[in-house]
Amino acid sequence: DGGTARDGGTDAAPAAAPLRITRSRTAWGLAAFMGLQSTAAYVTMGWLPQIFRDAGTSAATAGLLLACVMTVSVPMAFVLPALAARSSSQGRFAVVLGLCGLSGYAGLWTAPAAAPWLWALLLGLSNSAFPLALTMIGMRARSSAGVVRLSAFAQSTGYLISFPGPILIGALYQRTGGWDLPIALMAALMVPQIGAGLLAGRNRHVEDEALPRGGA
Repeated sequence: DGGTARDGGTDAAPAAAPLRITRSRTAWGLAAFMGLQSTAAYVTMGWLPQIFRDAGTSAATAGLLLACVMTVSVPMAFVLPALAARSSSQGRFAVVLGLCGLSGYAGLWTAPAAAPWLWALLLGLSNSAFPLALTMIGMRARSSAGVVRLSAFAQSTGYLISFPGPILIGALYQRTGGWDLPIALMAALMVPQIGAGLLAGRNRHVEDEALPRGGA
């Protein structure tokens, strides 16, 4: 009868297996990519005008160059996610943006006053990695709950990674009295950012990596 069916609990749905996000290589790749691109963005916004000022650029021009960096990111925030969403792998976009960053930092390191607008353009393109990271977060989970878990993990871990960046760059500048070492460090960080982007950009879902196997 109805009472027996209720007591037996035969209609109860099985509990969903917990999503152990830290087991997912893709989640860690996204967290690293988020953190490293945030480091580059914070350093650019905080220190780029001073880099140009020390290279002999006027304060007004240095401010305009920073505005250029930030303005370039605006249209990219609309174009890049649309392109990335139609691609089977988003890693190629991470590579292109990373190479833009490497080129921009190389220009700042070798001849900052020679082509400042070009360096600003390249760094603006590189800083467009943030909307790419958000796009990948939405594509790397099968469910809305998975996207929420992945977003919380990638962004919180990423910001922990990025927090020391501007402070470290400022300390290196004060210690060495120049920008060679800080800029070299920022260029070097583009390499793991590219690697993390390639890892995060694979056509994978965190549920396939993070759910416990064998019902454990």
